[in-house]
Amino acid sequence: MPVLIVLFQLNAHNNLSLERRYLVIAFLFSWFGDLLLMQNRNDLFLFGLVSFLLAHISYIIAFMVRIQHGKPKLRRQLTVSNMIIKSIPFLAYIALMLYILSPKLNTNTEETKGLLVPVVLYTFVVVGMTYTSYLRDREAPGFWTVFVGAVFFVLSDSLIALNRFVMPLPTPGLFIMFTYGLGQYLITVGSLQVADKNVKIC
Repeated sequence: MPVLIVLFQLNAHNNLSLERRYLVIAFLFSWFGDLLLMQNRNDLFLFGLVSFLLAHISYIIAFMVRIQHGKPKLRRQLTVSNMIIKSIPFLAYIALMLYILSPKLNTNTEETKGLLVPVVLYTFVVVGMTYTSYLRDREAPGFWTVFVGAVFFVLSDSLIALNRFVMPLPTPGLFIMFTYGLGQYLITVGSLQVADKNVKIC
């Protein structure tokens, strides 16, 4: 994350100031979350969850700032009915994950005690972050880069939840870190592309 923060700060001079501020906040909270979860301690898991929750909320605000400053045509298209229709696959994914996770989180073990409500809230927010990225202007540079990055971020968090609460996955660290790192990188580069279409993915 420190590398991505530096990369973003060095190239974000064309981004909206408020958008830039909340993206940096999102990167910082993600970094704090990394440090907490890397300790692999049950007593720090909730703090790591809260840190990433704040990161996703910051991403949502940054994406909403971009939507607000987008083309008037985009804002006119974002009617209540249109947003509800677009939310259906995201709500379906939330329902699937909670269906899988809730039986495990309802058990009163030391590993899961008190985590049901935080995990449910976190699931809504992280998928909501991806949904908000999808509401942005598809014709703008970087749209798909950011959206695919957000999808990889959700996939990474889903793998963490499945590995921790449902069943151990083969080489979980490799898949979790790959999807997480790729997701954060794509969100960073895509957010820069929105303001400067000449920014390259790699």
